[in-house]
Amino acid sequence: MDTGEEQVMTHMVIFRHPEGKPGYHQAENVDEAVRFVERLRNQEHVTDARIFRMEEVPIEFRTYYKVELAAGSSSPAPTRADARSEPANGDAAELAPQAVLDPVPVEAVAGRGRRFSR
Repeated sequence: MDTGEEQVMTHMVIFRHPEGKPGYHQAENVDEAVRFVERLRNQEHVTDARIFRMEEVPIEFRTYYKVELAAGSSSPAPTRADARSEPANGDAAELAPQAVLDPVPVEAVAGRGRRFSR
């Protein structure tokens, strides 16, 4: 489908000045970009220049929701000790005391739930 209008393809000239400073120039067409590179070379002694075709990439904006706790929430902020799941370097001295279970004789446990025995 030809509308009779020529599609414009912009070009970007990326170059580095002799002092090392990067430079950029946007041109409306490739001929303008080539003329700019010639001017850079002949007048400013730039030897490092490249020309790139630029094409717009279509993007979409979508709504994004982020949920945060209100300032007056009842759950306290985690402390530094709560944030770590393990002590650094496996130091057992930093572990919270754990509940000690009373030992149960093997005979008392062995009689329960014997579904897989024949």
